[in-house]
Amino acid sequence: MKNKLLSLASLLAVFNVNAIEVGPTGSGVEMSGFVDIASEMRGDDTETTAGQVEVNFSFVSGSVSSNIGLDFGAGSKYASEGNLEEAYITYDFGNGFSVTGGKMLSYMGFEAFDPTNMYQYSYAYDVDAAIITGGGIQSIYDAHDFGASIDYGTDSFSIGVWSSLEANAGYELALAFTGIENFTAKAIWSDFSDQGYEKSTYWVSYSMDKLLLAAEIAENDQLTNGNDVDGILFMANYAVSDSVGLTVRYSEEEVTGATNSTVAYDGSKITISPSYVFNDNFSGLIEYSTYDMDSGTITEPKELIAAEFIYTF
Repeated sequence: MKNKLLSLASLLAVFNVNAIEVGPTGSGVEMSGFVDIASEMRGDDTETTAGQVEVNFSFVSGSVSSNIGLDFGAGSKYASEGNLEEAYITYDFGNGFSVTGGKMLSYMGFEAFDPTNMYQYSYAYDVDAAIITGGGIQSIYDAHDFGASIDYGTDSFSIGVWSSLEANAGYELALAFTGIENFTAKAIWSDFSDQGYEKSTYWVSYSMDKLLLAAEIAENDQLTNGNDVDGILFMANYAVSDSVGLTVRYSEEEVTGATNSTVAYDGSKITISPSYVFNDNFSGLIEYSTYDMDSGTITEPKELIAAEFIYTF
């Protein structure tokens, strides 16, 4: 299966197509996942390579569905936390309403958590006041957490409310508009005041044949300590041919002290990332990103060169 946008984001849909049925025929249990190998180099620093393997098990029986995701490898963000990325159960009422509980992904952000759903290798907002990072690390969005959500959706709009089930619980509210063909607009707010932060993201995307355009404004507001982060991005993804895609992204990020407004970083990032779809299961990309720091107290980030290959099953 090939997606007309020819981005690695299309591979998420391949999970469902190539999922392997587990157990007796008709059991409703399927397995899918991916293998991700990525290598990056910043400036003249030594090249670093990391791998990640994710295995997902899904189950559907009538109105009830569930999903378990396990991550392994040096490239995994949960390798040090028992390898459990997500585990949740959903009950679908059949009228647009559903209830989900367990460890699940945040509503936050245009850019995705898994590399299979990214349009390039690095995140737009990957500058931190303490260390310059990249390749799966970003400084605004939340990731997975234990909680419960209530969601309602139609062909034109959807709304979701999620609440943490942990101590110092917070919540997220997500609104989406999809009433115009090929257009999506989302607004997401989170309030974790007891944990010292609030976040918000607003993004839109529009696809025109072979071209996808997107824009976002995002904010991470730390209330008592740490650093506030404000970011914007503009992205275009174009299908050059049946196999070749190209992503161009411009982003800006400002990192300031939460209590003293000291500017640690204020600058922009330009990313160019061509991708190639070898077959239904195998895809890869390369990325070049350069930074331009206008002001700040940290060392200016070095240019990033990266290559990534993903095999899905």
